[in-house]
Amino acid sequence: MIFLAASIAFSASGCGIQDWFALLTCPTTIAPAPQSTDSLPPEFTSERLPSSPDRAPPYPYNHTASIVETPNGDLLVAWGAGSYELAPDTQIVVSRRSEGNQEWSSPATLADKPGFADANCVLFLDDNGTLHLYYVELFGDNFCLSRTMQMDSPDGGVTWTAPRPLLDAVCILLRNRPIITAGGTWIIPAYEQAVYQSQFWRSSDRGATWQATGKLFSVPLNLQPAVVQLADGSLFTLLRNGSNSGTMLDARGDACGIGWTVRERGDLPNPNSGVELIRLWTGELLAIYNDSATLRTPLVAALSTNGGESWSSPKIIAGGPPQLSYPSAIQTADGRIHVVYSANLTHIEHVTFTRAWLLQP
Repeated sequence: MIFLAASIAFSASGCGIQDWFALLTCPTTIAPAPQSTDSLPPEFTSERLPSSPDRAPPYPYNHTASIVETPNGDLLVAWGAGSYELAPDTQIVVSRRSEGNQEWSSPATLADKPGFADANCVLFLDDNGTLHLYYVELFGDNFCLSRTMQMDSPDGGVTWTAPRPLLDAVCILLRNRPIITAGGTWIIPAYEQAVYQSQFWRSSDRGATWQATGKLFSVPLNLQPAVVQLADGSLFTLLRNGSNSGTMLDARGDACGIGWTVRERGDLPNPNSGVELIRLWTGELLAIYNDSATLRTPLVAALSTNGGESWSSPKIIAGGPPQLSYPSAIQTADGRIHVVYSANLTHIEHVTFTRAWLLQP
């Protein structure tokens, strides 16, 4: 295994007095023990989500999807749809596949600021069953002229609250879903667009208020972190490379996401594209990424049994012309793994597979 330039620890991650106090009071509860190996047989399916709203032409641009399973077993996928990236008509839309049904609904508008783009949505189900939509709302013509917003649903996405500000900052963007640590801390993985530096936002009051940790400085640059909690309570994140050097980065942090050490991974390629990371029932980590240093194709899945130190040989879940990008993944209550991703920015694809399929040669 090859590890390239390693960088940053507590001091370089910008820890201030508030961060150090939070670290001293951070819950140290260990993450729940992994569940036993699932017994599902090998399965793999792929399908295209609809991109046409009711009685209207399809959206030309469809990107940055996020998937979630609701408490009643429905699947929801939200994404940005419009004329092109950052077009004034780009909005957040949502499609539903009801439990027991194989058909997806036509995309319906979920969030839309007239005259400005909405982007980078994240669906997040908390441990009380409330569904949250976090997203970026622009007030100008570029990502740094933006703020994060949120909407909440008590009924699995049937009804939603009005949009309201999420994080007290501008030019801070989202890409991957938050986690709730075993100690009860909510952590949003975010990044500053202007300087390509990842940053984690913490909440100890279930999202009522948020505190930013220091930014993760590194060379090459990093952004769009995807984070999980490991069995020892520490946090692990995979990071998009923002410097076009062709490799992914990872970082390890304390249980509250305050102090981090970042390193570049010579064994994991990254063509300056988004990555996904989740922890399976087995305790294994699942990474979804582009297995190329230069192209956003193919899209592959790999497993780690040792907390991200090493990874299995990548298995292709989508191949073809670029780009196949920006994956979002979940493991549903039946044990299956679902991934949605952008296909050439023209539509959203949904693949479903089992761990047994992933382990096949």
